[in-house]
Amino acid sequence: MAEAGEVLALTGSAFFLTSTEQRAVAVGDPVQAGDTIDVPQEAKVRLRMNDGSILTVASGTRMTISKYDVDGAGNRQDAELAMSSGLLRAAVSAGGGTPNFEVKTATGVAAVRGTEWYVAAQGDTTQVYVLTGSVSLADSMDRNPVIIPSMAASSVDLHKGPTRLRPITPVELHALAERTAFYVGLCQCIETGKDVLARCRPTTEECQAYCGGGHYSFVPQAPESCGQR
Repeated sequence: MAEAGEVLALTGSAFFLTSTEQRAVAVGDPVQAGDTIDVPQEAKVRLRMNDGSILTVASGTRMTISKYDVDGAGNRQDAELAMSSGLLRAAVSAGGGTPNFEVKTATGVAAVRGTEWYVAAQGDTTQVYVLTGSVSLADSMDRNPVIIPSMAASSVDLHKGPTRLRPITPVELHALAERTAFYVGLCQCIETGKDVLARCRPTTEECQAYCGGGHYSFVPQAPESCGQR
């Protein structure tokens, strides 16, 4: 299988699953199309994909990288993830003229081109929360899509179409951020329509300066996530 990215940060113990083996995830490990990542409770995994996208896989999540095609220039051609349960935070780099990054669950299909968003799957419900950009959410047969704009949410149940759009509440936003937060010294800058940049900086102030006062996320400690390996 083609290499799709690498493990950028890890909290707790997580595993790569194949049809024949289970192996522990480690920072710096390559991630390949076809890999299933199992993240038990009390663990989190952050991936940096070859197109510049950053994926944070929260505790209690199982996700398969079904497809991740990137050309020689680092532009994403097509990406497809399958999530049976859990929560994913995706800061997706821009790429192509049509949505070419999909997350499929048991009840829905969410497609984007470049944006920052969350998708949560539990039982017969999939919920999508969009922070920046927009996401197309359809049922499991990829029908009846709705376009979810920035700071809005929708959900889709099994055998039903997506619900009406609604604003994301501050309580929801805080809970989602806490479930995917990494206390690992990572300075992440996200510029609308451009690739995600991940760099390590020693202080919050330097991270803010590095990102030019734009949207950023920084938490200290854990130097192993900062390339010191």
